[in-house]
Amino acid sequence: MEMTPEEAEKQLRRIRGQHIEGRWSQLYHLSKESGDSAIRYLFTTNAGGAVAVLAYLGSAAQNGGEPWPAKIALVCFFTGLLFIGFYRIHIVHHQEGLFENYKKLVSSYYEEDIDWGQLLKADEEKVGNSKAPYVFGYLSFFSFICGCIAGAVGIF
Repeated sequence: MEMTPEEAEKQLRRIRGQHIEGRWSQLYHLSKESGDSAIRYLFTTNAGGAVAVLAYLGSAAQNGGEPWPAKIALVCFFTGLLFIGFYRIHIVHHQEGLFENYKKLVSSYYEEDIDWGQLLKADEEKVGNSKAPYVFGYLSFFSFICGCIAGAVGIF
């Protein structure tokens, strides 16, 4: 039995609706999980470095001095933590923007203001290729490395 054009259109819309639901789910999970393992690592290492330096400074203060390399290391670790915060802020706003944009595109599609191809193209353009998360992540890692170097200089 052959489908009528109306039935074919309904089936196509149903398939596209399933695609939309899958994409929404994908964007939600991407938003939730994006970069978590790297950020956990950077947070843990910078926070651990800061705690270690604070403990060292507390001990050094009782013994009559606070070496400047340890203070520099502490500033570096705190700076690394700040970059992680900037990273998270950027990710949250970017992912929310993607989701809001996609909801608007889907509404426009269902209202027949745009066709399927336009929806996919506009969604892909919004995703873009932002370098900000990489910059914040690498700056945090660079801060950690600088903190380690400053700490090592203070030891020797």
